[in-house]
Amino acid sequence: MRVVIHVGAHKTGTSLVQKYFRDKPRITQALGIAQISRTDGDLLVDWGQFLHERPEALRSRLGEEAAKEPSVILFSHENTLGQPFLPDRPGLYPDASRNAKALAGICDGFDTHVVFYVRPMADFLESYYIQTVQEGFVHSFADWYGSLTGSIRWTPVVEALEDAFGADRVIVGDFTEMSAGQNRFLRQFMTRTGLPRPPIVEYTPIRNPSISARGVAIALDINQYLHDDDEQMLVRRFLQEHFSNQKEDRARPMPEELRRSITVETAAEFERLAARAADSLASPPKPPRVPLRVTAMLGARILRRLARRVVKRVRARASH
Repeated sequence: MRVVIHVGAHKTGTSLVQKYFRDKPRITQALGIAQISRTDGDLLVDWGQFLHERPEALRSRLGEEAAKEPSVILFSHENTLGQPFLPDRPGLYPDASRNAKALAGICDGFDTHVVFYVRPMADFLESYYIQTVQEGFVHSFADWYGSLTGSIRWTPVVEALEDAFGADRVIVGDFTEMSAGQNRFLRQFMTRTGLPRPPIVEYTPIRNPSISARGVAIALDINQYLHDDDEQMLVRRFLQEHFSNQKEDRARPMPEELRRSITVETAAEFERLAARAADSLASPPKPPRVPLRVTAMLGARILRRLARRVVKRVRARASH
């Protein structure tokens, strides 16, 4: 049974992938994709410790999904490799090697591919800092960045996955593909992972948006007054709705001099990984064959949807 496990990185479109397959159950099921949801994954992975403390939970769930005889099982959870940064632990994803080996043991016997997306390091660091502010922290970027130790690079994480699963089983993706729009990003995710793809990929909701420059300033002012996780979540949702970077200027808390320095230091690594991501699109795993009746059914559904839109537009014009 083929299994695709999407392990991150954080801030590289994981929420979009998870919510698309969650919100399109008819298409997913028709294509033979069995998805283990992000919510269920909290009980199977958490921050990676469940891979060690109760590996039978994920193993059993994979077996349950395989018994339904889908064409592929998809599991996306960005916390699988642990936290990107840990106090007094150097480097990026310091638990990646340990967690990857545990995950490989759990997946033994399955035809498993692991997917890991990267983005330019300066953008990742800045985006992850903003995420910590959205989660209730009040530190400045300088204080947060100053707490990081060791070499912050993608390559050791990719190598940890390769050591656990084999290089031919690790698929690298490029988050900068998001600049072409999230529908194209989703299509390319499906292509490089060998997932069966519907005739048209269409998804408009913006999932887990980052907050704007003004949103970050508001969060830093208000976070110190929040009492619990419920209040923090209410504030986070409010800021994402009213002060997202989709509506206002993007937050740029990283000093430009530091951005230039990080970019120069990490450019060669990112270019190499981006080239590998491009290769994964050129020669992806072969997707399972989708029955003709399923393709016809999905195509007919899309045509009906387009027809309804045309009729709606014609009526709207006629009413004017």
